[in-house]
Amino acid sequence: MKHGDVTRRAFLKTSAAGAAAAAAAGQIRTARGAEAKKDEVVLGFIGVGGRGTTLLRKVVTIPGIRVGAVCDLRSERVAAAQRVAEQFKPKGYENFKEMIEKEKLDGIIVATEVANHAKVVIPLLEANIHTFSEKPMDSTVEKVDAIVKAARKSKAIYQVGFQRRYSENFIKAIEKIHSGDLGKVVFLAGDWQFTSGVGGWVINVEMSGGKLVEQACHHMDVMAWVMKNQHPVEAVGMGAVTVEHKNPPKYTAEDHSSVVFRFPGDIIFTYTHTSYCPEKWYAEKLWVYGQGWGINLSAGELYTPDKQTVKIAESSDYYVGTGEQLEDFADNIRTGGKRKPNSNAETARVATLMALMGRAAFHNMATNRYESRIIKWSDLGTTTDA
Repeated sequence: MKHGDVTRRAFLKTSAAGAAAAAAAGQIRTARGAEAKKDEVVLGFIGVGGRGTTLLRKVVTIPGIRVGAVCDLRSERVAAAQRVAEQFKPKGYENFKEMIEKEKLDGIIVATEVANHAKVVIPLLEANIHTFSEKPMDSTVEKVDAIVKAARKSKAIYQVGFQRRYSENFIKAIEKIHSGDLGKVVFLAGDWQFTSGVGGWVINVEMSGGKLVEQACHHMDVMAWVMKNQHPVEAVGMGAVTVEHKNPPKYTAEDHSSVVFRFPGDIIFTYTHTSYCPEKWYAEKLWVYGQGWGINLSAGELYTPDKQTVKIAESSDYYVGTGEQLEDFADNIRTGGKRKPNSNAETARVATLMALMGRAAFHNMATNRYESRIIKWSDLGTTTDA
């Protein structure tokens, strides 16, 4: 949608009265079938590579959403995306500014390379265009801060693709922790092991922020969520490039890393991120420890002081919450865009800066050396702390 297209936006606000009555802040929405046809949301896509196409494939299955346009710098990707959404006959573009000027879109999904998020997201927010951007927010502290400032000023929705915030499984488990019934949290542990490395632009730290930033920011987000969106005060880590890459970039992302964060109250979070591990060992681990109790967030299990295992949520995997977050973005647009998303500028800011802090604890960009350092939150130099 052009940012001046008030008529269509007003229509979406008024024609969704039934949905608005049911819209409670922070709740996960589900597709409403034929009813959604009455207040169709038209979305555009900027960036339709691997992740963008994954999101596009999800969107075309959600009732009440129409894909109006797709954009990518590579023409073959534009053509492929048009085929994925062929039932909507979306227009194709290679320049996103041209797309938003010519098309009447209610919102835009951004799935470019990480280092190009700010370049796209800030103009959209300044134009008050509802924006869903993939995680992490961007690859540097300066660009993260710039997006946060734009989001705070914008009248538009800014939602970030930390999909676990939209998983009923994680919501139930973390609500249990936050209720206080179990007692206080004393320790956090996480681990993510991949069967193979990720190549392309992801191994270029300038484009992705590094693997911890581009991939493990999901787990940073979950543990910051457990800590009620507090940020850690310091981190120390180790990382290394152990695999020989063909034509590696100057700043080559780590293959493996291990970081320890300290949150307020001396709550420690240990985290290991591993590529190229045997398939048998592929796993995600997100454990929350209390005094005599523990919760395995990935498995949805509570371990009680009397040695019982209680199922409090379903097991989760990487993709759980992906469809729900897209449905919620569309529904928020449909009902006026007044509700703060579960994953918003403030929560995503903490997760992204936390990941950048962890990377800085083992990769010194000034010297381009992998060396262990203690990094304080204040060392990041962020200008968006409240």
